[in-house]
Amino acid sequence: MKKYFMVDLFMFASSFFKKHKKNYRSVKDQQLTIAAKANIFICIIFCLFWTIYFAFAQMWLIVYMDIFFTLISIFSLFLIYINRISAGILLSQVVLLVFPVVFCLFFDIATVDRPQVAHLFLPAGAILGYLNYRREPSYLQFILILLSIGCFIFFSGSSFNLESAIPLSEDIRNHGGWIATCAATLMICISIYTMQLEIQIENSMVKDLRLALAKQQFELFYQPQINSSETLIGAEALLRWHHPTLGYVPTKDFIPAAETFGLMPEIGEWVLAQGCKVLQDWSKKAETKDLTLSINISADHFMQATFEQSVIGLIQQYEINPSRLILEITENIALNNCVSMIEKMHFLSKNGIQLSLDDFGTGYSSLSYLQKMPISQIKIDRSFVQAALDDKRSNKLVTGIIKIGLDLNLRVLVEGIETTEQFSAFKNNGCTEFQGYLWGVPVPLNDFLEQLPHLNSSD
Repeated sequence: MKKYFMVDLFMFASSFFKKHKKNYRSVKDQQLTIAAKANIFICIIFCLFWTIYFAFAQMWLIVYMDIFFTLISIFSLFLIYINRISAGILLSQVVLLVFPVVFCLFFDIATVDRPQVAHLFLPAGAILGYLNYRREPSYLQFILILLSIGCFIFFSGSSFNLESAIPLSEDIRNHGGWIATCAATLMICISIYTMQLEIQIENSMVKDLRLALAKQQFELFYQPQINSSETLIGAEALLRWHHPTLGYVPTKDFIPAAETFGLMPEIGEWVLAQGCKVLQDWSKKAETKDLTLSINISADHFMQATFEQSVIGLIQQYEINPSRLILEITENIALNNCVSMIEKMHFLSKNGIQLSLDDFGTGYSSLSYLQKMPISQIKIDRSFVQAALDDKRSNKLVTGIIKIGLDLNLRVLVEGIETTEQFSAFKNNGCTEFQGYLWGVPVPLNDFLEQLPHLNSSD
């Protein structure tokens, strides 16, 4: 096969998407970044102010603490500037959690005339963390949010402090309390305003998604799938949204919103209809009549009561061979309602439709449900590809996954193959089908059809 054409193809894909860099995620990232920078900047100014003040007062313990937290805040700001947004916000969250807690325990001791104020910074960190969690969920982020909220409740409802505490003088607390309250309130307001903007963006996205369905702005891109002899056997249909002003919107930006607002069944129906129409066209040409088409099915769509009847209806409408249609499902579909979901699978399988278990090996239920599912193929997730070459334990894990599939008479497809080394390694381990940039990036239908001579040629 002539693989060098892939260099040109990859360059085409890169330039194709560079034209449309501005998207929903970039707008949300920009707003989150501005909010994070503003909050961290306020925190730095606040710490520097008190560093100078306490240095003149010769309260060196607080000076050293302020300098330490100022340096950490500056470093978190630096991380955000180099586009390590999540890491920078996580670090700033740590500052906005540890600094107020330490201050409440050792220095900011409530009196009859003056309440504690340091804990007012905790909600700002929690809100900022929540915004970051929505963007990139992580257990550490979630724990920091809970700790910030918990500490805020604790210090708001009690006057607890350590016996070794060094209370600040009333003169310092008299003016410092107002400064701290104003700074904390400003940070909270900035975070809340950013949250409001994010909600507006999501609402706008939902409206645009509904309009995209009505105005046919969705497209299907196609990525080749080949066998161990490097012969083209089919393609995977991948959804793309061509927004009239934002260009191509990445699926990671709009799919979560579509799932949240219940739009995936409607979008999924459109994808299935388009896929069946393509299979109908392929069936009329010698070079494409034997190709299969894989379509990803969301959990919300699959769980629709009329899903299987809808699929059968489309197959009959377009008069296609059902065995040429492969529905890719994830194991969380079976987890939702094992019995009814597996009944759906058996109904589809009995009607000749192939089922593929996507992202196999990344979850926890595959092995327990695998024997019950009437699937014909498992897809090894791309995250295993390079890891299997770099790490012996990962290699053994992948080898075991492939063996399980083969022992159950399933076709094993690995996605994310980018180099001949990766292809050879998985081929030698028993993989039977492959997908990745080595043979083609996802492209529009016409471009995919133009590549067929190259994909069907040999070395």
